[in-house]
Amino acid sequence: MIIRQSAERVVLVRPGPGLVRAAVVAGLDVWVVSDPGPWPPDARLPPELPPQRLLRVDFGDTAALRTLLTDTVLTHGIGHVLYLASDLERGLDSGAAAAAGEVLRELSAGRETPSGPLPDAVTIRRILNESRTSDVRAEEARSVAEARSLAEHFPLPVVIKSADKAGCWWTVPVHDRPGLDRWAEQAVTARHSAPYLVEELLTGAKFHVETLTVDGMHLVAGITPEGNAVPLHETEQAGIRATVRALLDLAGYESGATRTDVLVSARGSRIAAAMEPGRERAGNGPSRPVPASGIERGTDR
Repeated sequence: MIIRQSAERVVLVRPGPGLVRAAVVAGLDVWVVSDPGPWPPDARLPPELPPQRLLRVDFGDTAALRTLLTDTVLTHGIGHVLYLASDLERGLDSGAAAAAGEVLRELSAGRETPSGPLPDAVTIRRILNESRTSDVRAEEARSVAEARSLAEHFPLPVVIKSADKAGCWWTVPVHDRPGLDRWAEQAVTARHSAPYLVEELLTGAKFHVETLTVDGMHLVAGITPEGNAVPLHETEQAGIRATVRALLDLAGYESGATRTDVLVSARGSRIAAAMEPGRERAGNGPSRPVPASGIERGTDR
């Protein structure tokens, strides 16, 4: 028997307390799949979440996890299985993510109008600048030589973004001429393709904003400082949440998970990057592999 899926019903897989609170406050019907044993220390489940909706499973048993997710989705007509990388993958191998991904792919196959992905880095910057939501000096280039010339006239330091053959975006800070030479050599050797994006190098305290979107409703699960960044006051956090939601609205993003990097300085807060898992790599080193696109999850400048 096929039960009609309700877009307002979601299963959150091994979520952190912030994500559960955000989903409940947004008015979604929430089921939580968590590890056996007590809920994370110093964390309380929202009183609006009925105890029977907290489901326990051994995440090391991928078959049991897959069965629990499938049965829960079918029994309750649930429309979304959602998880964030930072919540799900703490100390786990890829089995749990694969199990959740398999159920999600089956779920997505039954949707009449599957959600499109978040646009690429070039389009994201164009959206932000044209809307003046978070404008940053940026220029697009059609070749490595043109990107190199633009970088020299910005002037340095800059950030250069480009996509490899697999469609993953690389974000490379370039501080001087030798660094620019290394970037150009790497881009040619790795056969990165146009367009290339040259941006001013943003400075300031860096924050990761993890967001889950359900039918166009953007849930901010957390704003996490990186390194020595000092946690923000509520008014500053509210401004960042509004900016990130504005970007997702402008991009027409309807369903899935994203991570947005925001830098805060005396000039205010500005978006450095917005991404889905597997679509962006940082710097010149290798990136940790992630599952195929289509999984609703969140994973730098």
